[in-house]
Amino acid sequence: MHGNFSQLIIEAPGASRVLQQQGRVLLDADWNAAGAVLLSAQRHLAADLIGPHGGPASELGFAVGLADVDGDPDLAIGVGVYYVDGIRVAVAPRPDTEPLTWRRQPYPPWPDRSEPPALPEPPYLVYLDVWERHVDAVQDDGLREVGLGGPDTVSVAQIVWQVRAATVDPDLLVGCQKFPVEEWRAGLVGARPRLRAWAGRAEEDDDPCLAAPDSGYRGVENQLYRVEITDVDGEGAARFLWSRENGSVTASWLATDGDRLVVAGMRDRVLGFAPDDWLELTWDELELAGVPGPRVRVTAVDGGLVSYADASGTVPADPRLLAHPVVRRWDARRRTGTTLHAGALDVVEGEEESGRVALEDGISVQFLPPVDDAVATRYRVGDYWTIPARVATGDIVWPRTRGEPDAVGPQGVEHHYAPLAAVGADGKVTDMRRFFTALARCR
Repeated sequence: MHGNFSQLIIEAPGASRVLQQQGRVLLDADWNAAGAVLLSAQRHLAADLIGPHGGPASELGFAVGLADVDGDPDLAIGVGVYYVDGIRVAVAPRPDTEPLTWRRQPYPPWPDRSEPPALPEPPYLVYLDVWERHVDAVQDDGLREVGLGGPDTVSVAQIVWQVRAATVDPDLLVGCQKFPVEEWRAGLVGARPRLRAWAGRAEEDDDPCLAAPDSGYRGVENQLYRVEITDVDGEGAARFLWSRENGSVTASWLATDGDRLVVAGMRDRVLGFAPDDWLELTWDELELAGVPGPRVRVTAVDGGLVSYADASGTVPADPRLLAHPVVRRWDARRRTGTTLHAGALDVVEGEEESGRVALEDGISVQFLPPVDDAVATRYRVGDYWTIPARVATGDIVWPRTRGEPDAVGPQGVEHHYAPLAAVGADGKVTDMRRFFTALARCR
């Protein structure tokens, strides 16, 4: 979640309630923690009662059937309700006459909505992928409060569901009762990356402008640093971006004029763009597909005109054809001993000081291999960690064991999976969903 938070609260383990005290300062983190406690309790209760996935028999959703749309093979998707790990997903009937299908789902998992890929050759598994996406006022203007002149007071987490199809071992397609859900999920998730963070100079950083290793965090403002995975290649190698503002410095992308971007919504110099900044250009389809957008280096800023160079990919000529185009700032700069790839740094796994990378103001990070070093790390675009840095302590908020920073998995994006149907080699569809009935009965 890229919002402008003091601290990003996803869960608040160990707390049953968050209680405000009179006469105290109110922080965004407190309100977000209260919501996280309640939401976590609800979802855990639902998962404990329902299991990893299932839906109510009276309105069981996501029925899958073979279909043909405009001469192309497709999958029909039934409306209704389904739960995945306690997360409720509801599919309402479409207001238009078009049927809801795999090719016409509202949150397509491919980057070009108009050109969906072909379905796999049978046999294959059809499954549901559920996750949360952060949406702010740049992406949804309806979040602005017009009664106050249009400020964005909040952002929201949106539940995204995607019906996917993939070839799997035919031995797994044994029906709902015997399908190995946990084993299959583990194969999809893989070994998640781990990260350590410090407040203090990395020993291998030879930048003479940096202070001594024991100087801690040296920034003059409290910050929420964000480290986010990008540019994952087919061999598993990855790069990462970082931001001192949790990636929340964004603007609406209105037009492209040669090597200039026309943008709107920059707040000020601190929360705006400047020469040598790296900007990521993204829009809904890329975010939903987990694909990084092209990045450009700012050369000049004149009001809402941002000149750029060194584009890492093709910059669309007309962003008005895209869904909610956004320009997002990342904060890595050229530094001795590091190589920037369009604003991104290489992920180098290592123990001890190996692979430790300095960000700025004493903040450094290190990626580590999985606990089981026989398994390769599976990096995924969008995996992220946040690092609260505090001026008063000259330190960061990070879990520690005996004074040493822990290696922790990403805060998100957390994907939740459920099998829906198996399409056999003969084209027959086998329902893989689970259902439950209401507990209440007439006497």
